[in-house]
Amino acid sequence: MGAKLYIQTKTTEPFEVRVGNTATIGRTRENTISLHFSQLVSRQHALIRCLNAQQYQIIDLGSRNGTYVNDQRVVMPVILEPGAVIRIADNTLTFLEDDPEEEDVSVTVAATSGSTDTGIVHPVALLVCDIRGFSTMSERVPPGDLAQLLGKWFREAANAVQTTQGTIDKFIGDALLAYWAAAPDCDTVLGLARRLVELAAERTWPEGETFCIAVALHYGPVTFSDMGLAGGRDATIIGDAVNTVFRLEAVSKDLQQAVVLSEAFAERLKDAATLTDFGEQNLKGKTQMVRVFGLPD
Repeated sequence: MGAKLYIQTKTTEPFEVRVGNTATIGRTRENTISLHFSQLVSRQHALIRCLNAQQYQIIDLGSRNGTYVNDQRVVMPVILEPGAVIRIADNTLTFLEDDPEEEDVSVTVAATSGSTDTGIVHPVALLVCDIRGFSTMSERVPPGDLAQLLGKWFREAANAVQTTQGTIDKFIGDALLAYWAAAPDCDTVLGLARRLVELAAERTWPEGETFCIAVALHYGPVTFSDMGLAGGRDATIIGDAVNTVFRLEAVSKDLQQAVVLSEAFAERLKDAATLTDFGEQNLKGKTQMVRVFGLPD
């Protein structure tokens, strides 16, 4: 599946832009889709990503005036269906499937954190970051405030991941999944987890309540699925290790820990002696127990 946007503005002739794996939308010219002629557009306004080489989703990045899909404000990541109408300020972007005859059918696999091959298993470091109490707060916070807060958080968290040469695999609701391939440095990934907790502590909900996150870290083999067109999409990861890191995040709530690590991740740290050992934990949906660690008090 390929995709493109048909863009209509008040100041330019309509034009089309092909959408690869990731497309940023904003006022500055560094964006994939630059709406520099529209002052109501934020510098970093929205992000479109391809999921599993099949679906696209749009995420608002904490924009001032919001992102709308079919006249509904984007709060959580929204899946784009063919024909979906995206409104950003006074600009209309219609999401369309590409004509297959126009696509470059060659395949490449080059994730930002290192070259990989589709269908071949690779060990990676994995990170899941989830917002605590989001469902409860989403019922109390106005959609506009919620969209801005969530979008700004996604933007800052994604930027932090990318500074460590990590790759954002996907956004799922209020969570994100990232990975590091090509001989990842688990100490660097742990440092990022600490940084994410610090970034979260710097913000509050509109009602003044504490903004909290949970981070889970794991190391294990994954398979990079078919990413599609050359230069168009990054590989997405699948496998038991992905399931494990999400289950680890769920256990963090029971353990009342902001950061939890699997034994497979901890044993790749230069100094794991200071970690708190919570012993083997039963992860939902898994038959084998997993030894879990937390950060020292």
